[in-house]
Amino acid sequence: MTTKLNLERTIIEKAKELGASLAGIARIEDLKASKSYELYEMRPFYEAYEPDSDMYYQFEGFKWQEEHKSVLVWALEHPASEPVLDWWSMKVPGFTPGNRIMRSQSKQLRTWLGEEMGIQALSLPYQIEFGGAFLKDSAALAGVGIIGKHNLLVTPEFGTRVRLRGIFMEAELEPTGPIDFDPCNTCDMPCHKACPQDAFRSGSFEREYCKLENDKRDADVYILDGSIMGIDEPSEVTKPCRFCELACPVGQGS
Repeated sequence: MTTKLNLERTIIEKAKELGASLAGIARIEDLKASKSYELYEMRPFYEAYEPDSDMYYQFEGFKWQEEHKSVLVWALEHPASEPVLDWWSMKVPGFTPGNRIMRSQSKQLRTWLGEEMGIQALSLPYQIEFGGAFLKDSAALAGVGIIGKHNLLVTPEFGTRVRLRGIFMEAELEPTGPIDFDPCNTCDMPCHKACPQDAFRSGSFEREYCKLENDKRDADVYILDGSIMGIDEPSEVTKPCRFCELACPVGQGS
């Protein structure tokens, strides 16, 4: 029988059993107080964002349901040797092969939580304006990693080379983080030098320059055989930028 004392551990172990490389739990209240939400209210970057929408429970413009108390966030390792995981195609369920895998994990976790643990859960959309959450903040609060000086999540095990997904849960659970980990403190920041748009020119991340590079890549469409993307027919594919991610020296042995 699962007791309150080991419930969090049981949930994290189940996530890993279903294919997660890393997993952790954070409190919604802590997530609401994270810096990203404060900054986003002042400068949203999704055009569809509507602060006054009442589609979901509204917290400072973010539409979350009041009954959700915790977030389970997990990472899928994305090594340089498997670039296809974040290649984007309209024909791929979830739009990328990596997200297709994590969507399946999300569905299995939500079903298991309800049927075996008695915890109702909601699979999160990526979009903030549709009730999603900042997954990097969630992962940092859950102890999966820390947000580095390149604005990416850095994990001790895999560095920045991970993809993230999350589930809101209707249960008050103990957080599994944050962790005491600061690899950027003694790093000479090769990630800053690697950016083709010099998005760190001010010394910190500037989203508009990062967007310039990815907008350019969105216009560079490749027609690839379906087998590459895990589907049955050829498709148009775009490849997002990973220069700063791959330049990070943390976890390079993974």
